[in-house]
This record gives sequence, structure tokens and C-alpha cells, in this order.
Amino acid sequence: MKKFTYFLLGFTLAANLQAQSIPEKIALRACDCLYSYDTYDQLKDSLKHCVSSATAYYMTNGPTEDQEYLQSFQGALKTLTEVFDILPSNCYHLRHLMIEEKKKQYYKLSAISSANEHYEKGNDYINKGDFSNSIMEFNEAIKIDNNFVNALDNLGLSYRCQGNYKDALKSYRKSLEIFPEGEIALLNIAVTYSLLKDNKNSLKYYKELVFYYRDNPEGYFGCGKIFFLKSDYENALENIFIAHKIYTQTNSEYLKDSETMIRLVYSEMKGKKKLDIFTEKAKKYNIIITE
Repeated sequence: MKKFTYFLLGFTLAANLQAQSIPEKIALRACDCLYSYDTYDQLKDSLKHCVSSATAYYMTNGPTEDQEYLQSFQGALKTLTEVFDILPSNCYHLRHLMIEEKKKQYYKLSAISSANEHYEKGNDYINKGDFSNSIMEFNEAIKIDNNFVNALDNLGLSYRCQGNYKDALKSYRKSLEIFPEGEIALLNIAVTYSLLKDNKNSLKYYKELVFYYRDNPEGYFGCGKIFFLKSDYENALENIFIAHKIYTQTNSEYLKDSETMIRLVYSEMKGKKKLDIFTEKAKKYNIIITE
């Protein structure tokens, strides 16, 4: 059995934004400014300030063509519109705090007490493994409050535990219509597609999970497994090693899963004489493997 040595040196999961256009350059600088704020309310109040400061910087310190463009009324207006449009996609800190705020809105009990009563009964049935009755109760809760995300997510889980993947997907899709960044639905819809051997859709939702939740190792681990099945070993390793680092740092019960996956990829790549790629990726993530 291979032995793995882990050097838990600091590593960042943040993608490096390769700024090319003027709005991208400004968004990158504004994002740096936004990291000074720890709460959504602070960030929301400071958003315009950070964007304005970043824009002013490039008006006076950017390349001549950028300065001239930004000093024109139309150029400045168009740029600011684009900056605000792309900021959530290009600034993880902003995106993270916005999603955490949305979680407060959607990951909670219903405002309607009767919906909550059915929801709690459904949870009791789930804990007993009685999925037929949990499905009945969650459906009742959703009839009363059709935007009840927690009930939709648990309804999907109940269907999945019965092996009814079609209805599980319907529940998760409905949940994501209400809360597109929902962590629970994104993970579970990816898992359900994986169980259906629909790797294309599974990978799509695992990637969304990574995009919205960089600290959740399940997105990386799921991507890694799908890439491995596609024989895309470089991307498989990139994702599995990140998942493994997070599992290690959090002392996760799933650490052995990532160890097993790493051994599987190692064995496969060794057989195909591609250990040079494995060694390069292992070095990047400070993982040493000894025979």
C-alpha cells in the first residue's frame, strides 16, 4: 500500500483573475478593496466606494488609452455598468457574502406554521427511514408554501433514498429555481446525476458548487471523480488534491475516500506511464508518495 505524506503548507483556492479589459482590471482592484469588509452589510455600504476608488486609480495611473476612455462620459458609464455586472462572478469574497445573506432568507423554516408542522414530521420519518411517509409530509409542506427550500431539498433526499432519481431531480431543480446558489441542492443534484451515470450534468453541478463554495471539498472531489472517469487525469488530480487538502485540514471523516481516490489515480497513471503528470501535481500540493 502506498504511503502518503502531507505537508499542510498554506494554499489558496482563489482563482487568479487574469484582467484584460478595463472593467476586469477595475473589478480586480475593487475586489481587493472589498476584502477589507467582513459582513454583507459592511460590504454593501462600501461597494460603490471600492468601485469608485478603483476606477479613479485607472483614470490617473492606467495606460494612456485606459485613461482617455475612462475620462469620456460614455466610456466611464459603460465601464461602471460592466464592472457592477461582472463583480459577483469575478470577486469570490463579494459572491460569498452575498450567498451567505441569501442563505438566511432561504435556509430557514417557513413563515407558515402548518407548513413547518409537516416539515418536522417529514424529518422524523426520514430519521426512521420511512421515506414514503416523509415524501407525503414534505409534499404537504410544499403545497402550503411552494417556496419552502428546506422541504424541497429533503423531499429530493427522500426520493433519492427510494431510488426514485427522476422525482429527486425535479425537487432539486425546483429548489434551485428559488435559490440558484443553494449548496444543498447543488451537491445533491450532482450526486443524483452521478448515480444516473449522467456525467455531463453531474460535472456541471459539481463545478457550480466549486464556483459558489470554494471551501466545500465535495465539489472538488465530485469533479475529480468525473474527470477521472473521462480519463482527464490532470484535471482529476487538480480537484482531488484540493479536496484532500481540505479534508485533511478539517480532519474530515471522508479523508480515507480521498486517499483511496488518490491511490486509484496513481495506479491508473502508473499503468499508463503518466506518472510525470502525477508527480508534477503532487509536488504542487505538497503531497509525497512513497512505494
